[in-house]
Formats: sequence, C-alpha cells, structure tokens
Amino acid sequence: MKQFMDKKMTIYLEHLDLQGSQGPYLMAISHNPGASMKDIAAYMMVDKSITTRTVRALIEMGFVANCSADPRRYSLSLTEEGECAVKLIKIKLGDIWKEILSDLTDEELMVFRSVCSKINSKLNQDFSEPKGARN
Repeated sequence: MKQFMDKKMTIYLEHLDLQGSQGPYLMAISHNPGASMKDIAAYMMVDKSITTRTVRALIEMGFVANCSADPRRYSLSLTEEGECAVKLIKIKLGDIWKEILSDLTDEELMVFRSVCSKINSKLNQDFSEPKGARN
C-alpha cells in the first residue's frame, strides 16, 4: 500500500522535485511544529537516521526550516513552500484514497472505516502508554 501511494504521490509532486516518500515527513512536521528529528522519527515510527536524511534534504530544498538557535538541535517548521506542498499533498491523498476505495460498496466502506477507527484507537493507545506499561 505504501509503495502504491508513494508512486502515485511522486507523479503528482514531481513538478516540485519532491518524492512521494517525502510527503509524510512534511505532513508530520505540519502536525508537529517545533519538533526535533527524534520527535518526527517517533511520530512516524521510523528510524532516526532515515528521518535525518530525509528532513535534511527537505531543508536543503527549502520546504522545511530549522528554527533552533542552537545548530546542533532541531526545531522544525514548514516554510511557505512547505505549507503549499502540504496543501497539495492533502488534496492528492484524498484523490488516491477515493481511487483505492472506489470499488467498495457503501456497506463495505462503513465496515472499513469502523475497522480503521478501531485500529487507529489501539495504535494511539499503545503509543501514548509509558514504555514499561506496554506488553
């Protein structure tokens, strides 16, 4: 699913010189202004080294800024260009989901949304629990 969405998103964002795989990082920074690299890696549940490489590239491209006064630390925010990219990403995500779900009946859509909601609740619950409390 991720590869399908990244491929579709890359086609849509190529005029901005962005890869589809960079979109989720822009979205994460949009949802967490002022976050560090470690915060973004944890939010996305990915390796910090991958996050660092990707976010540094986004900084070099002008989509993200490091607002920290200390050059050894990161306080990430979107630039104006990054904000515009996020707006486009949100539109395209809606289009991609419509395409993916287009063959489902109304009843299947209701079941799908219910299942996704339960999974999301469980993930949020597990993510917010202290580390020692998890099984």
